[in-house]
Amino acid sequence: MGWVNPRSEVIVAGMEGVMAHLGEVTERQYNKVIAAAGEHVETGHLISHIHMKRHNKGYAIVFDDPNILSINWGHFQTYTNDKGLKQKRWVEGIHIAEKGLT
Repeated sequence: MGWVNPRSEVIVAGMEGVMAHLGEVTERQYNKVIAAAGEHVETGHLISHIHMKRHNKGYAIVFDDPNILSINWGHFQTYTNDKGLKQKRWVEGIHIAEKGLT
């Protein structure tokens, strides 16, 4: 009967050639995310909160801005209209996470 090491994904991912390839792929995705975020730059705040990080199974693109979900997928914004009444409007997200995967 065959047996598969339960840590096989860590073993394979840790191999030098595999990690190098994962790093290259993640870097391409990271560059797409940064380019997409660059289309929406006013202060540079968002771009400064996007990082590529290595972990034991590969690499990840990390968004550490606490508002990334609203920024990426959209949110309601409260505003005061011309009559002084508070209303809400939908602000479309910029979908930079998805653009990194294309």
